[in-house]
Amino acid sequence: MATIWEETKKQGSKMKGRPFKEKISYFWEYYKIHTVVGATVLILVISLIHAWATSKDYALSIVMVNSIAGQIEDIDVAWKSDLDERIEYDPKKYEIYIDTAMMLGQDSESASQEYANLQKLAAMISARSIDIFIADTESFERYAQNQYMYDLRNVYTEEELQKYSDILYYTDAATFSDYSDDVDPNAYPDQSVYIVDHHDPDSMKDPVPIGFFADDSTVVGSSGAYAYLNPDDTFQGYPKEGVFGIVVNTERLDNAKIGVEYLAGR
Repeated sequence: MATIWEETKKQGSKMKGRPFKEKISYFWEYYKIHTVVGATVLILVISLIHAWATSKDYALSIVMVNSIAGQIEDIDVAWKSDLDERIEYDPKKYEIYIDTAMMLGQDSESASQEYANLQKLAAMISARSIDIFIADTESFERYAQNQYMYDLRNVYTEEELQKYSDILYYTDAATFSDYSDDVDPNAYPDQSVYIVDHHDPDSMKDPVPIGFFADDSTVVGSSGAYAYLNPDDTFQGYPKEGVFGIVVNTERLDNAKIGVEYLAGR
């Protein structure tokens, strides 16, 4: 039985002296599959090498959950431009990353998307790739209860927190034990039946300032990213709102604080 090399040599000898156009036609007829596969592999390898060579670390990473920011033209461009003026970094090595497309839902139609996004969030948090987390009240509270958000008393002095006093979001540490460590929403107890005013620490047993409400005074609120939420859309007895906070394992805390100051409009 002839080897591939011998067969190739045999077929090639048939083309000696033939016109160039005929050689090309013959080559494509017999080797097009090999060519396509080889080209595809080559393109993939080149793409991976390019992605690795051009990838940058984050100067600041912001992830928005259940927002409509992706539908608002240039919101991420405007934020990046403004943050560029506040954060010092080498643009050749670092970048400001803003993900506006993360969606988490409870309906069956979005189950596969939600699972993929939950896995992505878990991976990004584990890799310390998120500095600022922005979400609707329900989604934010789930991560807050699982202690993924910084207790702001460990980030700011009392005096520093004062300038955010009107937008502070509190969670009740007394209910932390009600939550599992899993970020799968199906593993959570039904916290929606609780009545909790996250604006009012006096309504809680063990209040923890853990985030900031995105009201109209803030850059997040005024952007309209959570404008779809209305008074009838409630969680724990109160209307859902946009909320943002600092992820507890950030490696860029100083830049995260600068990002918060900007997003809070302070």
